[in-house]
Amino acid sequence: MKSLSFAVVVGAALALSACHSPKSTVIPSDPSKWDSISDDVKKLPEDDRSKLTSYMMRKTLGTALAGGKPDIPVGTTIGDAIKDQKQFEDDQKAQQAKDDIVKAKLTAQRAAAVQKLRQAASVVLTDLTVLPKDYDAGRFSPRLSFLIGVENHSAKAISGIKGVFIFNDQFNTEITKISMSLDEDVGPNASRTISGYGKDLNQFEDSDVKLSNTPLSKMHVVFEPSMIVYADGSNLSAPEETGS
Repeated sequence: MKSLSFAVVVGAALALSACHSPKSTVIPSDPSKWDSISDDVKKLPEDDRSKLTSYMMRKTLGTALAGGKPDIPVGTTIGDAIKDQKQFEDDQKAQQAKDDIVKAKLTAQRAAAVQKLRQAASVVLTDLTVLPKDYDAGRFSPRLSFLIGVENHSAKAISGIKGVFIFNDQFNTEITKISMSLDEDVGPNASRTISGYGKDLNQFEDSDVKLSNTPLSKMHVVFEPSMIVYADGSNLSAPEETGS
């Protein structure tokens, strides 16, 4: 009879053990006791383990930096934590999707505005010269001197053009970008060549070294306009580049 009772007790214990789900295990509020749930964590599928780890890091990192305890509610089970992390990640993905739509819209608006600016005026780099250091001329470092061609395609006089020269090498790898504000008048439907603009070179900047050593014929240079100001006070402009 005793043997039968013992067998029943052992069988019941094994059945309860088999029915125990690691997701029902409560996460200790004291991080020093988290090792006590390691066996249950090992029983989880890989994706659930990953989400549990992300949850605990998310709830711990911010408070740890502030000198506090992990922000894990008392009684939170492993299953609760996994569910919370899934919801958090779903919310993040939903927000990212919204942000991507807004970003795409702004990028399209900017591209249209830049195209309109390019139709109003063309700016091209026609020559590039490296001027050596010359203290008598006030040049305390080598200087890159630009010769720029501007053509006004509109019926209004231009007072100035602002934008960025983008320098790519012959393999279409970007070397550098140089912002430029051309405070120069260009008559209606007229063109002119402009000098006096450039960039002081820094011998410790790799981009400056490559720029000074690469012939203009082996570079692809594009001017991306951001604003045209007309003599009558009106202007055309493009929104700032997304993420800048």
